[in-house]
Amino acid sequence: MHIRPLSPFGAEVIGLDLDDEHALDEATQQALRTAWVEHGILLFRNALHSEDAHLRLSRVFGDPQPAAVKRINDANNPYLMNLAQRAGDASGDTFTLFEIDGQRRAGWLGWHWDQAFTAEIVRGALLRMINPATVDGRTGFIDAAAAYSRLSPAMQQRIDGMEVVYHFTGAQEQNRFGFPGNLRVAERNPKADAALVQYRRDFPPVVHPLVITQHETGRKVLKLSPMHAQSILGMDAPESDALLHELADHLVDARHAYFHTWQADDAIIWDNWRTIHSATGVPFDVNRLAQRTTIVGDYKLGRYLDPARNGQKPVRRLDD
Repeated sequence: MHIRPLSPFGAEVIGLDLDDEHALDEATQQALRTAWVEHGILLFRNALHSEDAHLRLSRVFGDPQPAAVKRINDANNPYLMNLAQRAGDASGDTFTLFEIDGQRRAGWLGWHWDQAFTAEIVRGALLRMINPATVDGRTGFIDAAAAYSRLSPAMQQRIDGMEVVYHFTGAQEQNRFGFPGNLRVAERNPKADAALVQYRRDFPPVVHPLVITQHETGRKVLKLSPMHAQSILGMDAPESDALLHELADHLVDARHAYFHTWQADDAIIWDNWRTIHSATGVPFDVNRLAQRTTIVGDYKLGRYLDPARNGQKPVRRLDD
């Protein structure tokens, strides 16, 4: 096994036979965890050929948790989420077809870190491609630690100690910061509007720090999720909006993103505390099937905006 850096960040793990249930000895596991901390994302190309291998690799980085949404859970394994785009199928209760730059895309997702709309956030996720799209279907990743390091010293000092209010925004066209200005809804399942309203009720506003420290290295991270971000806590609206626009545009600069073009049996694990990710989606008539595991963990820095809710269990979980 050896580690080859990707550009502009991340790394590819080469020479590890993940079909061999004995390949992940303790030394190998530690080397993978060390590489994950160093690089933020790890790519395993043409490496995961089974659900068993997927779960074995997930457990190297932490305990997987059962997927939160039953309708997309694998029928035989609650720890696996099936992320499917079926050509021409608009029946899903959250289905939306977006138009961006004149192109229509199903499964499009703006830049975010998972579960920004909850007080507790997961450690990471491992995505395995089973049936890659024949057109597009890329996943993008950005290193928020590197994004922080690119801020001016004055901006770093300014945002130190600030906090961001997040509230669930399932209707992606309503996200205001770091999202395409020409994003529009081309088609939406009528069931989606009611589902999104209910989700917003189930996930009340939360607060997360704008800057965190990676405890293994001491590196600062620009901990901003463009999706779901509402305001800077305690700042008046015009100043808050201006700052979030500036920071989000800085963070989502595509020149610093790694976009992965998937092949069958590729897998990527990402550090959800350090990176943000997005999905370019696929044309409506294209199939795509992936499976995902979610890695348990919480950095203990989030809280509900309403202090009375802190310590309460959330109404539901949602993997995004």
